[in-house]
Amino acid sequence: MTDFSIAKFNNYQEYLHSFTTVEDFRYLPFHKTVITLTKLGYREHRSFYEEDEFLNVKKQVEQLLNPTVSAQIYYSQYFKGTDPALWALAEREHGNVQQETSTIIFLEISGRSGFSKSGYIDFEASLRNYRFKGPNAVDWKAVFEERKLLKPQPSDIVFYDWKTRKIFANDNDNYTVVAHPEHGLMFAHKGDHKNIPVTTKKNPFSSNVRRSMIRSSLYGFIILYDHHVRKKT
Repeated sequence: MTDFSIAKFNNYQEYLHSFTTVEDFRYLPFHKTVITLTKLGYREHRSFYEEDEFLNVKKQVEQLLNPTVSAQIYYSQYFKGTDPALWALAEREHGNVQQETSTIIFLEISGRSGFSKSGYIDFEASLRNYRFKGPNAVDWKAVFEERKLLKPQPSDIVFYDWKTRKIFANDNDNYTVVAHPEHGLMFAHKGDHKNIPVTTKKNPFSSNVRRSMIRSSLYGFIILYDHHVRKKT
């Protein structure tokens, strides 16, 4: 998740100074000692960034807050193949980038060990993360060129490793992960507050999503959950 708190700092020195207090300098008069304690995590529980990490996050935040025309890159232009799954994603890229549609991709990949890894991928967030060179970014240009396979990973909104039985659920800029007591796994869209269920069973939220299962020579089966984002009036 993007750390927008970085935007208020003009430089790394201001960021470092935000971790210090008057008491620090009263009892620890040497500036280097205060900074060392900060880096070791003794100051606050919030994440601490080294200078190169700070600069990368700050650049990403500034690009998100002040998007440029050049940032609107459509990686589906590199798709020249015939795979139905990539074709379906190419059709949906523009709507997701413009945030008119929100697509969640369910994907399961078998590993060399014979165990699978599955996950729910927020298409728009993943595209944006790659565009701004964020952490664990999917190389969407290579995916559409069929040079790399799209794979679920622990940073996705939901990830499950069938070998270790570990599950990861991550809220992001678009969604909150919800474990509904009656209707199971859902994703609550932060833009219009609509719940997106993944179950095929009829439920009160079924009209919020269009579910498509697609057979692919590259991926086996993928499921796409398309949600039309309702804009505020």
